[in-house]
Amino acid sequence: MSVGERGVGRCGCEGGLSFRCEMTKRGGWLRRRFEERFESVLEGAREGERRCLEGKRWGGSAVLMLVDAALDSIGLNYFNIVVPRVRKFWEEFVRTGEIDSFEKLAERSPDDTSLLKIMKNRRVWNVAVSASRVFNALKERECLSDFEALRRWAEQAEPEKWREDEIGRIKGVGLVTFQYLRMQAGVDTTMPDKVIKRVLSEEFGINAGDDIAFIREVERFSKEIGYSQIFICWAIWLRESDKGKGEWETVKSDC
Repeated sequence: MSVGERGVGRCGCEGGLSFRCEMTKRGGWLRRRFEERFESVLEGAREGERRCLEGKRWGGSAVLMLVDAALDSIGLNYFNIVVPRVRKFWEEFVRTGEIDSFEKLAERSPDDTSLLKIMKNRRVWNVAVSASRVFNALKERECLSDFEALRRWAEQAEPEKWREDEIGRIKGVGLVTFQYLRMQAGVDTTMPDKVIKRVLSEEFGINAGDDIAFIREVERFSKEIGYSQIFICWAIWLRESDKGKGEWETVKSDC
């Protein structure tokens, strides 16, 4: 019997409902498997998901979210290098009010010696400064807060067109950084980094011909198991890095 034909399936459902019933069973099995594989980090993943969806990463600072993504864009170890550098940026610039907005960050240069003391890599600061100029222009044009500008961009940005996007055109911003920034702004999507792709391939057989197709495959998987894409990503990151709690991004304003 082809999909959509009426009749009674083995589960007792009629017509196309039989197919949906089988898919529901598969989704339930995959969800249980996911929970078993990531049991030790589910709490931490839920916290990461909450912070992203509620705009509460890094205490709700859009500037720190951007600095986080900029540092992550060069492939540094996230918990051992990126997180400490973002905290240092907070201590030296955000907490003091020296750079606590997109407007102030936009005034800086990628060659700023004070920024290079945080991370001696011009590409990182080119991403941060250039993106802050885009977001600040949107903020002023639409009369938004910093986070609202970041969220507005993230909601309207399309991964299929990332190379044409103002943020995607910035030197140093690839699709992974583009997607990570959208996730931090609260958009439920995934970033096709090597860790996410390896784990989902090895443990759930999710493979795709290119990164855009992979993003769509994870979106389908997310719907099938009933967990958000953000939750799935955080579960993988936390387990693979042995970080299971929420201490990875706490600044004093969170306490």
